[in-house]
Amino acid sequence: MPKPYTATLRPMRIQARAGSSAEKKYYEKSALPGGIWPMPKVLAPGIDPSPLDDLMFHGGKVVPQMEFQNIYLGSNSSWKASDIERIDRAISLAMHDRRLNNVMIQYFPGATLACDMRDSFVLDDDKPATLDEPGVQALVTTLFDESLIKKSDLGTTMFNLILPSGTVLKLDDSSSLNGLGGYHGSLHITRQGKQVTLYYSANVYSEISADGRENGIAVFNRPWKNVVGTLYHEINEFRTDADVNDAIQNNSNDFLGWTSRRGHEVGDQPVFKAGELGNLKLVFKEVKASTSNRKMPVQFMFSNAMHGAEGPISQPHA
Repeated sequence: MPKPYTATLRPMRIQARAGSSAEKKYYEKSALPGGIWPMPKVLAPGIDPSPLDDLMFHGGKVVPQMEFQNIYLGSNSSWKASDIERIDRAISLAMHDRRLNNVMIQYFPGATLACDMRDSFVLDDDKPATLDEPGVQALVTTLFDESLIKKSDLGTTMFNLILPSGTVLKLDDSSSLNGLGGYHGSLHITRQGKQVTLYYSANVYSEISADGRENGIAVFNRPWKNVVGTLYHEINEFRTDADVNDAIQNNSNDFLGWTSRRGHEVGDQPVFKAGELGNLKLVFKEVKASTSNRKMPVQFMFSNAMHGAEGPISQPHA
């Protein structure tokens, strides 16, 4: 019998640090609405690669041609201009990179990939001490209502809220102080009699504080690189599973795009498996761009073709 759907049993839509309580809460208890899909009778436990973790397409929304916009919370004093420049440049380069997209194209048969960046901006508001999902959704709604974001192509655009140093991100009863790196979602609002859907992500400025406490997932040697790794995770999960919030709220697989049998999205299994081996740097890497000598800090995504995490490749899989 499939497990009943509950608030603690749902598709995953977050980035979580391996071995953390956030990972335990969301990864180990995740499942598809309606229950876990039946597993094959013959299992091969402990063998890597892991075909049982392959993603399946459920018929929901995917976004091969998309845009995104980085919105930096807090004021200009909350940010180093050099950090903003590096984050914007690196994530734009990564989302356009041919060899990285050669991994992702397998989830969009017959389509071409495009991912363009709208101009980023600093919100110029008080730096929040904490931010939970109701706060994220309220902020995205305000951005729309006050015309701080363009209202065109909203169905294919993701607004990335990037938290400043020291701000704690929350989701339910988990936080970035116990492993949460970021998450993506959507909300529906009605304006002038029409429904508007807004897609968002919330991303921690992952770092080790002066007292040694980790906020988010601090893998790279510079916090701005950790931000790029989280953005790469969330943007690719929006591409491949845009309406995961609707699946959760409606208790229906039909809204899902690509997830595993347990509801894990394209970025989840690589972090979990690297954590089992005690080395997140197996999947969080700086890779050379296809068109320059610049390096991009990214998190490798799950590849059905390889049944596991895969880095940049010269040719897409046949």
